[in-house]
Amino acid sequence: MARISEEVINDILQKTDIVDLISTRVALSKQGKSYFGLCPFHNEKTPSFSVEPERKIYNCFSCGEKGNAITFLQKMDNLSYIEAIESLAEHANISIDFSSFKKENPHQKLFDINRDAENFYKLYLSSTKQGVQAKEYLKNRGIEETIIDKFNLGLAPSEFDLLYKTLTDKGILVSDLHDLGLVKQGKNENFYDLFRDRIIFPIHDEYGNCVGFSGRTYLEKDNEQAKYINSPQTVIFTKSNILYNFHSALQEIKKSDRVVLFEGYMDVIAAHRSGVVESVASMGTSLTTDQVRLIKKYTKNVTICYDGDPAGFEATARAIKLFEQEHMKIKIVLLPEKLDPDDYIKKYTPDALKNYINEKWVDHLEFAYIKSNMNIDFTKMLDIEHFKKTIFDLIKNTSNTIIESYIKRLSNDTKVSIESIRQDFNQYTKRNIRNITETQKKALPIDHKYLVAERNIINYFMKDIKYIASFNNEFGDLFYINPIARDIRMVIEDLYAKNEAETGIMSVTEEQVIAALNDEQLHFYQTKVKYKMVELLDKEFSDFFSVLQQYINTLMQKDLEEKIKNAPTVVEKIKLAEYRDVHIKEVKHGK
Repeated sequence: MARISEEVINDILQKTDIVDLISTRVALSKQGKSYFGLCPFHNEKTPSFSVEPERKIYNCFSCGEKGNAITFLQKMDNLSYIEAIESLAEHANISIDFSSFKKENPHQKLFDINRDAENFYKLYLSSTKQGVQAKEYLKNRGIEETIIDKFNLGLAPSEFDLLYKTLTDKGILVSDLHDLGLVKQGKNENFYDLFRDRIIFPIHDEYGNCVGFSGRTYLEKDNEQAKYINSPQTVIFTKSNILYNFHSALQEIKKSDRVVLFEGYMDVIAAHRSGVVESVASMGTSLTTDQVRLIKKYTKNVTICYDGDPAGFEATARAIKLFEQEHMKIKIVLLPEKLDPDDYIKKYTPDALKNYINEKWVDHLEFAYIKSNMNIDFTKMLDIEHFKKTIFDLIKNTSNTIIESYIKRLSNDTKVSIESIRQDFNQYTKRNIRNITETQKKALPIDHKYLVAERNIINYFMKDIKYIASFNNEFGDLFYINPIARDIRMVIEDLYAKNEAETGIMSVTEEQVIAALNDEQLHFYQTKVKYKMVELLDKEFSDFFSVLQQYINTLMQKDLEEKIKNAPTVVEKIKLAEYRDVHIKEVKHGK
């Protein structure tokens, strides 16, 4: 691909009035030779964003963003370098043939066809009798014309094949329509439209290309049909790596330095009506690592606002785990009365939703406590003990302030004295598992049997989700000896969730696992993990389980010995030695 010369680029920059360009997005006021305004790349109340017309640059003294007209357009409009230069050249009336500078997108024809379909659906909503009825439905949901235009909402006609006929009449190949999932072929070999009698939500990638659609019922007669149907997976649409409204929200995401994550299309639209513009949705399926990493490209701050029903809580828990793996900062919003955002607006107001999202969030510890508390019968001792263990695992590696706070809360909820709860916590044998495994395992000579157990137990994780549940309940989600073994376990967990969301069946196949692994993980699986012609038995799983428990106990004893050695006073040495002896006794007797 040819390159644009420095002379041409400099000519474009010199002929671009950077103040005029930036003032279309930022209110600027002149101060001396420069212009100042509120930075468009982060939230601020005092202007620290400077534009220097003589040097043709901008600079934010607060967040550090700086550059020229090209970088400004790139960041504000999510444009490529060539696209930004082309836009500036056009505004500067500089005639350049950019065709030789652009790399042809192999999927451009498919994007164009989807754009034609998007325009067809929009036109049908805006200019037909059926569209009047659909818009009345949307209006009753609080969705006015401005929102319809903002989200490019459309309508699929009730006719059997109107989209098919319209687009093929334009010369579009039926094979392309079929490959995009816009039409299907019946038993009589006739083609018909996938979407009929449905409100249409176009789905775009992060660059604004229309890659798929979702259709929602809106007529009373459709109550027995699936509420939503989506485009199938195609060469340009994989639901697991796309977030609804991401391209449209991107500028606000950069400015506010956060994403607010919802489950569905209507949730995002409701949030947008409330002024929460940095809103995206995972479109009703389990969040994936690809979607998390897409968010992480632009911000490390995420607020999760999923439904308040049990399924929503489980989806939130899984999302938290994925964001924590990527070391992101997480807030969770739990709307009251199990309301979704749309219902919350109906019952209260749009402003109330925005305030609730911004002010009433909780952290992941609070969320986990609430989730663990949901199904506990505090009249049953076994439930209380299980609840205590869950919360002990939750807080064991936090600060003393947080530990004391939750001990008091446990005492209040279980009606057990604070002294008893604190004593139970201090005797809890795995209080420092994660700290130990993270800080000491590299320095410790690890017996080969521990590594073997961790590798071989992965085979059981693929056999049944119950083995993962048992493992996580005992060791916690973050436990590992070898990080690749941990990553493979997480891949398997993600596949269980994905398959359940898409098929309703909680299972995975080896083929799915292999396809989801990267090269390093695949080599590890094939050389270190995979069983050949061996039956998986519960007894063997228990053996591996016990070996990993030994690993934990060994590390904990070594940790205690180190603490005894470094204790500053004799009294503390004695206390630690007593605790060590109690721990050894409990391990010996299987407690």
